[in-house]
Amino acid sequence: MHVSCAYFSCAGARQTNQDVVAHRIDADRACFVVGDGIGGTPGGDVAARRAVATLVAHWSEAERVSREAAHAWVQAANEAIVAEQQRDPLHAQMSTTIVALFIDRVHAHAQWLHVGDSRLYRFRHGAIAERTLDHSVMQQMRDAGWSTDGVNPSLLHSAIGMRGLVSPSHGERFPLVDGDAFILCTDGFWQLVSARTLERTLRIVHSADDWARLLEHEAARHARVAPHADNYSAVAVWVGHPEDSTLVAFADEP
Repeated sequence: MHVSCAYFSCAGARQTNQDVVAHRIDADRACFVVGDGIGGTPGGDVAARRAVATLVAHWSEAERVSREAAHAWVQAANEAIVAEQQRDPLHAQMSTTIVALFIDRVHAHAQWLHVGDSRLYRFRHGAIAERTLDHSVMQQMRDAGWSTDGVNPSLLHSAIGMRGLVSPSHGERFPLVDGDAFILCTDGFWQLVSARTLERTLRIVHSADDWARLLEHEAARHARVAPHADNYSAVAVWVGHPEDSTLVAFADEP
């Protein structure tokens, strides 16, 4: 099964970029990971790099991906960051979000995991079929049916680097079909670019590269009028030939 990707990572209005993006596409499988060092405390970039590198290294050594294995990889990343916190007092509060997608190209299926408010969007026939739910206080309040007025959208209840056991959310393994597409992104990106824009742009491009360039342009356009725009990063992943299904679906709409 053909898999392609393109990505970008920008500082936004910040002086430094604490987002980290990594990907590997092997002959039989692929891995995509995005980490977002949590701002406000030193070392967010260190935490993001450590978490992303740990997940990719464990995935590279594993024969297969399972829920249990992926959970152990997140715990390994958490332990590595906690060890760094204890070693360097300047990084005592550092932490990071993470979102990862694992694709089995031989058996044509995929699964994902995430911690924090970096997101994965899954598209089928040009429309969003699924997205991850943020590990944020705002999402918890929405789930409980409470008002979120005045709630800081960046306040998280789970991140890698928080002391204790970190529980990632896992997507169940699901079959892939030709034309499936994904976006993995940090909160700085999804706060700038709407879900509707993700769908609209997917339907008018012919490659992952084109889609990423268009989304980067959209994010930059909105960031220019957002004086405190966060770092923003995204990875566009295409399975098979999305243009064959998304453009047809778009043409059939009334």
